[in-house]
Amino acid sequence: MNEENKTIVEESEASDTPAVRGKNTNSGYTARTQNEEKKKTTPEEYFRWGVFGTTMLLLIIAAFQLYFSMQEVIRTWFEWQYVSLFKSAYNLVIIALCIYIIRLYIFRKQA
Repeated sequence: MNEENKTIVEESEASDTPAVRGKNTNSGYTARTQNEEKKKTTPEEYFRWGVFGTTMLLLIIAAFQLYFSMQEVIRTWFEWQYVSLFKSAYNLVIIALCIYIIRLYIFRKQA
């Protein structure tokens, strides 16, 4: 055991029973173990994380499909001379949107 966590016990000169000096530096060990006991996951939490993961996977697939579908729409709607211009503008908008979302996420995480 760590000496900081022990209670200092001294023998009393008058009797055979130990006298306890009131120094017990626990360093928050008990609070930490109590918090860990509260964090046990339940089957409901596993189910929620599973649903969240499945939803995120479907969202990523849908986002990729939308991206490539928009590429096809640009190719269909615009004249061949302007296709590269509109694809570039579309990709620039996507990049700006991604940077904005990442920036929001990072600033929310730091606050």
